[in-house]
Amino acid sequence: MYLAYTIILLTLILILAITLREEIRIRKGIPQGIVNRYWVLREKRRFVRFQENLKIRYNRIGSELSTDNTKMRNISKTGLCISTYEKLKEKDSLKIEIEVPGFSKSVKLIGSVMWVKELRSTDDHGRRLFYTGIRLGKIDPEAEAMLITHLNTLKRY
Repeated sequence: MYLAYTIILLTLILILAITLREEIRIRKGIPQGIVNRYWVLREKRRFVRFQENLKIRYNRIGSELSTDNTKMRNISKTGLCISTYEKLKEKDSLKIEIEVPGFSKSVKLIGSVMWVKELRSTDDHGRRLFYTGIRLGKIDPEAEAMLITHLNTLKRY
């Protein structure tokens, strides 16, 4: 009877040792901050982001097209990040027009604001800047093909 308990205990210790060894192997190379001791953070993005500075215009649905020079920070198949002078609200719906190099037509799509972050720095004229994350929504197949064709020519960052 004691022999069976000893075998079971040794088996459990062996499984625990293998699990700990695997956990150490996975965490190797990941910076271990206070939070990471309790929670290993994983990348949540499903698609690769590309740093790209395309000409972009947007407007909230129901208002006029923005004439400000909006700068794009990065783009992926499902979203983009832009810097704006106005603070947009989360869940705002936007009409977006992106000029893609190599194509005569601009890509027109609908997107929604997912997050807004105010930058501490200002531009050369002292205006406040905001980074705005936008999830791409309604886009016609031709425009999507143009966008994906352009993304395939870029290098990931």
